[in-house]
Amino acid sequence: MAHEGMVHALEETRRLLKLDGVLVNIVPHPEGYFIEVHHDGRVLFSERKREALSEAVLRAEAAIKQVVDRGLFAIDQKDEFEFSTYGSSVSEVRAYWEEQNAYEEEPKAKDILAREEYLYAQVEEILDELGEGAEVAIRERVRISRLSPVK
Repeated sequence: MAHEGMVHALEETRRLLKLDGVLVNIVPHPEGYFIEVHHDGRVLFSERKREALSEAVLRAEAAIKQVVDRGLFAIDQKDEFEFSTYGSSVSEVRAYWEEQNAYEEEPKAKDILAREEYLYAQVEEILDELGEGAEVAIRERVRISRLSPVK
């Protein structure tokens, strides 16, 4: 979504919120997530999926900053946490992520797709070598903030 659309959505959220309501904003870290292989409680492979910052996440963070600077919201609390998604196979994890990203507006660049394919092929090979008990994980750092409407 374009930056202006994000700001408009936040303005509308502010308009619709009750005075004692809050907006909980959860956004992944712009550096992206890690693709990992776990086995017997150990991480045997961990590689960041993307090589560049996510423009969509940066736009979302800028939209929040804009509405806070304008005095529509105040950030009451904020924190970061790790969020992991586990699967027994690469195809299972990929299907999950395709579903989660079904409404992405921008197609992935060829170099990003190539890197993703390369990483998933590495993970598939490691999973095959390790056999039962090995799992693939997507680990990402997530930012969460609570925004209250300014009265």
